[in-house]
Amino acid sequence: MSRTEDGEKVHTDHQGWPLDYTKLAPETLNSNEEKPRELHSVEFILKGKEIPPWQRQLTLRALVVSCAMGAFLTIYLLKMDLMLNFIPPANLFAGGFGFVFISTWTKLVNASGLLSQPFTRQENTIIHTCVDSFIGIALSGGFSSYLLAMSDTVAKQIPGPVDSYDIKNPSLGWMILFLFLASCAGLLSLLPLRKFMLIDKKLTYPTGYATGNVINSFHTPQIGKLNGRKQGTTLSKFFTISFFGAVYQWLFSGGSSCGFHYFPTFGLKAFQRSFHFDFHSSYIGVGMMCPFVIAYSQLLGAILSSGILWPFMETKKGDWYPADAAVRSLSGRLGYRVFLSLAIITGDAVYHMIKAVVIGLFMHKKIDNAARSPFAKNPFHEKSPVSYDEEVRTEIFLEDLIPDRVAVGSYIVISVISTVVFPFIFPPLKWYYILIIYMISPVLGFCKAYSTGLTDMSITSNLGKLAMIIFASWARKARGSVLVGLAACGIVMNLVDVASNVMESFKVGYMTLSSPKSLLLSKLIGILMGCVISPSIFLYLRSRHPGLGTSGSRFSAAWSSSFREASMHATSGFSILPKHCLEISLAFFLAAILINLLRDWTPKKWRNLIPIPVAFAIPFYIGAYITIDMCVGYLILYVWRRKNKEQAEPFAPFVGSALVFGDGLWLFPASVLKMKKITAPMCMRFWPQEMSSRIENCLSSGS
Repeated sequence: MSRTEDGEKVHTDHQGWPLDYTKLAPETLNSNEEKPRELHSVEFILKGKEIPPWQRQLTLRALVVSCAMGAFLTIYLLKMDLMLNFIPPANLFAGGFGFVFISTWTKLVNASGLLSQPFTRQENTIIHTCVDSFIGIALSGGFSSYLLAMSDTVAKQIPGPVDSYDIKNPSLGWMILFLFLASCAGLLSLLPLRKFMLIDKKLTYPTGYATGNVINSFHTPQIGKLNGRKQGTTLSKFFTISFFGAVYQWLFSGGSSCGFHYFPTFGLKAFQRSFHFDFHSSYIGVGMMCPFVIAYSQLLGAILSSGILWPFMETKKGDWYPADAAVRSLSGRLGYRVFLSLAIITGDAVYHMIKAVVIGLFMHKKIDNAARSPFAKNPFHEKSPVSYDEEVRTEIFLEDLIPDRVAVGSYIVISVISTVVFPFIFPPLKWYYILIIYMISPVLGFCKAYSTGLTDMSITSNLGKLAMIIFASWARKARGSVLVGLAACGIVMNLVDVASNVMESFKVGYMTLSSPKSLLLSKLIGILMGCVISPSIFLYLRSRHPGLGTSGSRFSAAWSSSFREASMHATSGFSILPKHCLEISLAFFLAAILINLLRDWTPKKWRNLIPIPVAFAIPFYIGAYITIDMCVGYLILYVWRRKNKEQAEPFAPFVGSALVFGDGLWLFPASVLKMKKITAPMCMRFWPQEMSSRIENCLSSGS
């Protein structure tokens, strides 16, 4: 690897001469002289492509496109969230939309002879990263949940007296400042751990992995027989299958509990325990991109939780928890689901964070001083073959690292500023509450980022509820405790979401050889734009629809009432939880640490038989059906490998990415149809035999 006079990186041969493999004949690339690991390598195919320095990756046209796309998607997402409490995965397609827009633009400019810089995959990644940060404010800003729950509009809908100390009506100034400080803290909180999570632990981040594959396929030239173009064709084919498969399933979902998603695959008893195949091709795709131990861990967690633990809890109804407890109340079975899953995830995250900080602090400095090679022996790396792609990507990723002292120092500065500013925005929120929040938030952010990296599942709302209970109960004797709970929940949800998104964006950048510096700066720009645009659009919608947030309004924002009620209950502290919830949670927390110790001391050949606690915990909260889909995805990959390993290894990631993108894309038109109250033309239901006979008798008597 070397640089040109302009500072661009370029791959070179052993004599230092630049290589341009796009001009080689197909037979050269497919000759037996090449190493098998390079035959299907994306980076080998793109070896002749120059890599711009980080300053040239962050172009003006990329920021202009990002701003336009971000504003449009923010309007769309806020309307969907406020109206339907549903958000399509818009971040998946930011890179694709950006590619279509910029590539069309550059072709037109190139035809006029005015093109000064080609459109690179690094610039494409910048667009995706910036848009992802932009719309991330709309997703985690709480406009349909905790932020709106602070208003008097929502407070008046809940029975009981309303204390003025518990009210904070939305206004542009404080919302921009609040969102910006919390989001910037999230941007910096996990930066010192980026190498540990992406290089040492090799976390998958399935959505980021899929996005990186798609962006690479956009920019891969056609060479050879098994090459990037063929991988791109495979992606297009399975994307089409996934998309139209989702359309076909929608046609049969025209009513309550209708469609393939309610098919009792293993019988009605198993269906009631959430053991069924959900027909979501996106989760099948995620299963194809995750290793065996993830699918295995989730399956064990599903069996223990939905198959054993929850049926046992049902026998304790009326004893351990009220028989009439609401489904969404933490005083019922939901309390066990939320806190048991959080205990396992937190135990796993705390163990790995201590391992990364303590061991890494003493070992990595010695290693980095002795050998700069990213594959030098260290306490985190396993002895496993390293692919050509991984070598190149790791080398580029480590070249433009942001100094840890800058990240930690900036986080401390933002924490101090927030500790001073937030009490002026929320008077009941004491400065020491904020200080504690910022001290524990990196651990909570690590929980979110680590679980997302392994399973692609979000636990943001659970972490927010944990913060709500802790701080609302702490302030329960003072006025404004409900507002304290909502504000603490908002800070934590913003911070952990942004922290996790940073790691996911780094995963995309890692796969596209984009500089971490340009990615971080693009995320900061996206956050700044999102913190201004999202509150502005929200206030505009609120002014045009005075009933926004009320049950009869077009924009009902139903989650806002549930968040306020949760904060009101949280003022009672952990006493609202069902009996023995904390004791069982503590046991699972310690078990997660012990399992990690066991995994670290077990020989490698037996290690995959020991579950990963984070993956094990996900079905505790979500249920077993997603696990079934992911296991089907892994089973497909396993059979494919057994039949044709040489084909499965290079093409499976593209098939999985295509399934994720195709299924996700259909959610856009589906949400628009739902907003317009257009239902599917058919309803397919699956009844038990006794009920089917009663329905047939009823229909016969009616005719």
